[in-house]
Amino acid sequence: MDIKHAILIQQKSRQELHVDENKDLIMKFSTPNGIYFTIWCIFYLSIWLLALYGIIVSESLWVKLLLSLAMGSLLHTLTILQHDCGHQSAYKSKILNLWVGRFLAWFIYMPFTTFTELHRWHHTCLGQSPKDPDAWFYADGNRWLFLRECLFMPRFIYLSLTRDDIKSEHKTSIKKELCFNTITLVVLCLVLILIGRYDIALFGFILPMLSLGCIFNPISRGIEHYPLSCMSVHDERRLSLQHNTLSIHNRLLGLLWANINYHVEHHVYPRVAFYRLPAVTKLIQHKPYLKQKHLYQNLRKYKKIYTQN
Repeated sequence: MDIKHAILIQQKSRQELHVDENKDLIMKFSTPNGIYFTIWCIFYLSIWLLALYGIIVSESLWVKLLLSLAMGSLLHTLTILQHDCGHQSAYKSKILNLWVGRFLAWFIYMPFTTFTELHRWHHTCLGQSPKDPDAWFYADGNRWLFLRECLFMPRFIYLSLTRDDIKSEHKTSIKKELCFNTITLVVLCLVLILIGRYDIALFGFILPMLSLGCIFNPISRGIEHYPLSCMSVHDERRLSLQHNTLSIHNRLLGLLWANINYHVEHHVYPRVAFYRLPAVTKLIQHKPYLKQKHLYQNLRKYKKIYTQN
């Protein structure tokens, strides 16, 4: 399918989910509130620090392991916070979005510019391979979806350094951020090991990163566009937000993962900050799109729906 035609279909589907009668309210929601975003950052980072402190003082292996898993989940939350900085929805200042985004991205190792530049293509060309960098994860069906999502970070870093549609100045920024993140995290872990606190290196940094990559990212990212894994590459429904994206309307999950589960709402209004997405749900919930209350509720039904001709 011609790329311009595909983009037109996608734009039309997004427009059908817009609530033109609430333009003023959406405009308000799309205006960044830096103070509020900072408060949320402090909240999540404080929990991360408390979990790290628990690992430092605890003598129980099982407590350390549970806290490590909690930190992995928090790393996914920090991924969403830096993602908002990439959308310029965290602060009005581009400089603040850049440097706060870089700071938050340090915790997950991935260069901030890697995620920001590729994610821009994801929103522009959702469901269109190879332009959409996320399309590969869903390409071989749901059997391999979650395993492929485990490769999210290395694949995104590789693509951001090799794709022709990433500008050279952005690739330079990616290389610098990657070097900084690599050197600082390696030195930090080496220092901890040298002073005899290998447990902090293992449970506070290495295992949380592994659980982020192998548990929390695959679960969250796999669900967001799960219907794509059930569709043929020739199915035009791949281009429609009413069919290619799934929202999980669950406030507890939203609190855990910074409302990224309100994913259709995010794609309809990507400039709306994460903490306002549940309010967007109230405005568009009468519209036809895929939504459910729990993560794995009736996922098999999408395979039945989208494998039919």
